[in-house]
This record gives sequence, C-alpha cells and structure tokens, in this order.
Amino acid sequence: MSRIGRMMERALDKLSKVYLTVCPTLYGVCYDPPGQHKKSRAAIGFLLGVTLGVLFYELVIVDLEFSPYTTLALGAVVIVMLAVGCASSIQVRCISLLTIPVFCGRAGRSVLKAMVLAYVIAGPIFNLTYNGKEVVRTFACTTQLTYNLTKTRLDLMLKPFQQAIFGMKADTSEIRDTLASVRDLSSPIVEEIEGEEEMHRLREENDYFDEHLGDTKRSEEIAEEKKRKEKTKSEKSKSEADVYEARYREKMAQRCEEQFTRGSERCRNMFSGVYDKCYEKVTWLAAWLLCWPMKLTFVCNLAEAMGGSATCNPDGNVDVGIGEGYVALKGTREKLSSSFKDAKLQYKVRKSRPFLDVRGAGDTAKAVMHDFDAKRRAFEMVMTIIRRCLAFVFIKIILSALSYHEKYLDDIEYDNIYVTAYFRRIDARRKIRDCPTLLPLRKIERTKLIDPYRSRPSRIERKNLFVQTVKLILEMVTATTFVLLDRLFYETLDVVRRHALIEYTQSGRHDMSLEVRGTGIIATLVRNVIGGFNGKRRIKTVTSNEACLPNPRELPGYVLAKIYGTYFGIWLMLFLAGYTQRTRHAICAFFYRTREKRRVLYLYNETLRRRLGFFRFMRGHVRSLVRSRLLERDLDPWVALRLRSPRFCGWLGYFACARPKCLICGEAEPRKGPAFRRCTTPGCPFLHCAECWRDVGKICYACADFPDTDTDDYDTQAEI
Repeated sequence: MSRIGRMMERALDKLSKVYLTVCPTLYGVCYDPPGQHKKSRAAIGFLLGVTLGVLFYELVIVDLEFSPYTTLALGAVVIVMLAVGCASSIQVRCISLLTIPVFCGRAGRSVLKAMVLAYVIAGPIFNLTYNGKEVVRTFACTTQLTYNLTKTRLDLMLKPFQQAIFGMKADTSEIRDTLASVRDLSSPIVEEIEGEEEMHRLREENDYFDEHLGDTKRSEEIAEEKKRKEKTKSEKSKSEADVYEARYREKMAQRCEEQFTRGSERCRNMFSGVYDKCYEKVTWLAAWLLCWPMKLTFVCNLAEAMGGSATCNPDGNVDVGIGEGYVALKGTREKLSSSFKDAKLQYKVRKSRPFLDVRGAGDTAKAVMHDFDAKRRAFEMVMTIIRRCLAFVFIKIILSALSYHEKYLDDIEYDNIYVTAYFRRIDARRKIRDCPTLLPLRKIERTKLIDPYRSRPSRIERKNLFVQTVKLILEMVTATTFVLLDRLFYETLDVVRRHALIEYTQSGRHDMSLEVRGTGIIATLVRNVIGGFNGKRRIKTVTSNEACLPNPRELPGYVLAKIYGTYFGIWLMLFLAGYTQRTRHAICAFFYRTREKRRVLYLYNETLRRRLGFFRFMRGHVRSLVRSRLLERDLDPWVALRLRSPRFCGWLGYFACARPKCLICGEAEPRKGPAFRRCTTPGCPFLHCAECWRDVGKICYACADFPDTDTDDYDTQAEI
C-alpha cells in the first residue's frame, strides 16, 4: 500500500471515530445492521429519491421537448417513484446511488457523447440549415429583383403604345358621341323639311275655321295650286330636291294661312265680347241702335281683305335651291353615319406558345422557398425524434447500475479485485499467527488486484486512458468538421453580405408627339384617336439589393462551449475513471456488508491458493513462453532490425516495441534506469526484471532443469 493510501485510510478512520462521537444516532442509522432505524432510513431514502428525481428531471426529461404539461407530469411521476422506492427498499437506494459512479463510467460517457451529438444537431447542423435557407432566399430575391428591373425598362418603352391602343376603345365611344351630335344638329332641319304632324295640324285648324265661316277650304286651294305646279314641272325631270322643296313650300303656305286664321278668330272673339258688354250696359232699344256695328264680323276676314290666297303664296319668299341643299345635307349625314357604322377597333395580343412546367420569377421563388421549408420542417422533425431517442440513452445508466447490482450479489468473482481494509486485516491476523500471507503483493499480482486508495493509475488504466483519449480525439474531429463547415459557410455569406451591396440607378425618357392639323370634325376625330400616343415619360429609380443580401446567423459561443465543454467532461471522466469506478464497490459494500466480507474472504483465499502454486505453475508456463518468445523475436521486425543492425537501427530503442521484454511479466526493458538481468547461461537470450528475478528465486526457468513430475499435475495455461 502506498503512503498516500495509508494516509487516506488513517484519515477515514479518524473521521469515522469523530462521526461516531459527534453524531452517534446518525452513525447508527448509517452503520447498524439491517432491520434497525427503519423510519429514519426511510426518511433519508425519501430525500435521496427526491433529489435524484429532480436531477433526472432537469438533465433528461426537459431535453425530451414534450409539451409543458407532459413534461411536468412525467417529472412528477419519476420523482414520486424514486422517492417511494428509496424510502421503502434498500435495493432501490443502492441502485440509485450506483447511477452516480456508473454515470462517470462507460455508460455515462455514452450518454455525454449522445448529448454532444444532440448539441451538434441543434447547433451547427441546424445553423447550416438556417444559413442554407438564407442562400435560397437570396437567389429567389435576386431573381425577383432582376425581373422587376427588366420590367421597369420594358414599361418605359412599351407602356405608352399599350395605353394608347387600349385607350382607342374610349376614343371610338367619343366618335359615336360625335356622330350622335351630328344627328342631333340635323334633326331640327329634317323635322322642318319632312315633318308631317305640323302639316296635319295646320290643315285641320284652317279647314275648321273655313267651315265655321262657310267659306271654301283653303287647304284645297293650296293643294290645287300644288298639283298645278307639279303638273307644270312633270314635263321636266322631277328630282328628290324638287319634292322636298315643294313640300316645304306647302308647309310655309299652311303656316301663313294659319296665321290669318288665328288673327280672324281673335278678331271675332273681340267683336263678340264688345257686343255683349255693350248690350249689358244699355237698354235693348239703345242696344239695337248702338251695338249693331259689333255684328259686322265680315271685317275680320283678313285673308280676303289682304288679297286672298295670293297673300300666302311662298314664291319669292322661299329661297330657290333649298331642296337641293337639304338633299346634300341628308346625303352627307347618311354617308358619315354609314362610314362609321361598321367601324371596329380590333387588336390582337399575340400569345406565345405555352411552355409546360415554366413559371414566373415570383412563382419560382415562392415554390423554391416552399420546397425548402417543407424539407427543413421534415429535417427538424427527424432531428427532434433523434434528440428524444438520444435522451433515452440515459436509461443505459440505470440498466448498467442494475446489472452491476445483480452481478455483485450473484457472482462472487465479479469486480472482486480490491485490496480493502478487511483484506489487510485478514493478512495481519495471519501474519500474527505465522501463517502464509499475501502482502506485499507480487508484481504479477499487482496487475490483477487494485488498491482502492492508490493515487497512481495502473498500467492497464493508463493504457485504457490513452486508447480512449485517441478515440475521443477522433470523435472531436468529426464534431469539429461540422463546426468548421458551419463557420466557413457563415464567413462566406458574411463576406457576401458586407461586400455585395449594389445600387441600381435606372434613368430614361420616352417622348412622342403626333400633330394633326385641321379644324374640321374629321381632324378632331383623328386627333382624339391618336392623342393617346402623345406623351412624355421620365423614369429615374435608385434600387439596391440590400433586401436580397443574406443575413447569416453565427453559431452562438455557448453552443461551442457546450460541445467542447462536454468533450472535456468526457475526457475528465476518462482520466478519473480508475477512481470513480472503485466507488461502485464501496457503495455496494456499504449496503451489503455481510456479502462484502464473503467476497473479500473469497478473494484472499483464491489469491493465496494461486500464490502457493505459483512456482509449480511458472515452471511449465515459462517453458511454453520460451517457445513463444523465441518465435515472437524471430517474427518481430523491430527487434530483428535493432539486433542485426545496431549501428543503423539503434535509435529504435526509443520505442518499447523494439526493446526486449521480461520473460515473466512481459514488461519492456526501460530505456533509462536499471537494466534487466540477463541470464548468464550461454545461449539463453532471456531477461528478467529485478522484481520477477527475486520472485522466481533467482533461477532462470527457461534454462534450468526440473523434474517433469513437478508440472505434470498443473495446468500451465491457467492464469494467476
């Protein structure tokens, strides 16, 4: 036992005595045999279960990413189960405490590696997906920006023509309104020349007045005069203009007669009214003498008084050629109406042949973003499931603790390699009785047994630390690859963001002026039609691609701290594994003291039995080693090179693989320090370290002669 081990053991003994003196009740709760202090132990176990349940909730259940209510419910169930189990069962207490050293062992390292994988997924990998989304968004935005800039330029060149052509539809409506106004202007003239209603009214009024007076109808006289003139002109070619002119002359004559009729009627009404007033004012005799002149209504026959029917003769009062002018006006109106009657403005938008699976820039950008988001959501869902599965790796710690507990109770040889205080007490009692003892242990025994208080790791522990450290470095390289990829991707996008800002300035002008000279209606119509082409357009826009620049997200520093901090924790667990794994035996020994004594007694007896048969075993074992060592030396290229060419290959002595090894323990000869003892027998090439040479009694078993009966009854392939 080393000096540090002895100091630690004495310190623990003193602490135990102080503990017994200060708190004898609590000491009894901890160290009294099972069956005593049940309530106190149940209370302490309950607190232990609650503490472990809270730790399990914070370290495992929270990372499962369930809903808040599910997380709380699951945590409450776990805490209650652990609290009740630790309070009621010694096995649950032991297994619960075993999870602590097991967590520091291989199972715990597996959990931490799973946590590192979860950190890598949640950190660099998710950050890569986010920055990848920024790349997709940048390309989509740039495509849309290019489309908008091109569209602005095309609008400047083609928009005036498009608006003018589309505006012609409104111009055709204006043409129709102009034609309607022409018809409205000519309607009074048409009514004046061709209107028949007024003619019928005038004839009826004149004929009624003539019948009332008992005269001949003036309409008949006018009709006879018209027939006479038509008969006179029938000998000549009768044109449409003559018809309209004759009709208009007849209308003018009827109007004239109508004026005379109204005047005569008013005159008669006036005489009749004066006669009645006169008759009312005087007596009948005076009325007969004074009022009879009022009966002389013949003076109201104005037409006869003013010359008869010759007075309303339109000849000389109606301009000659009025019919021809009206026919020309009517023909012009009809030609103008017929010319624009079937006028249609037609245009055809030439459509290019549709292409299948071809979309616009905006639709393409949206489709790309939609596909990327769908795949990103699927990836996040898969990663979430993986993270939840990795969180369940913690169950491996519980299963490992349960397995160690069961093997400790069932298999007496399982992990029974510790030289405890009880082991030393047994050896001390045997030494007092002058019986064979085991302490101090032989060199080959020290490779099999472990002192719990030894501060320096054993050779096997150092070798395991080196191998596991190399594996851990390789795993760190894998995680670092993702971190570097994410950093490289971020730096690339950040360079683009800082140096790819571009401002686009578009300026242009589009002037067009079409002049139509003239003041007529046609000029006005043409001017209205082509007026849409006239215009002055100016454009000056300043646009930048700032909105299209990527906005990469840098990986937070705490994620790197979690990843590499966890790796450092794994390496620290590797470094302390030789010490933490010893506590598993101590925990089980604390809860099962009787079982521990049986295990220690079995270990001592088994080691003593092997010690007593050591020399007999070693003789047969060394003979087999001689053959294997000679064969190994012949096949080992490094040893062969060093022995055959010491001048050129002597530098290989810096490596243990090229140095000779001890025949008994197989340890390589140290490069510095005391050299191994070489056998003095001529032809014997084997070496022994000082401790093995002392253990074998300073006899080289490789070349010494022993009776064959010494080793016939012992298995030379057995291990000690």
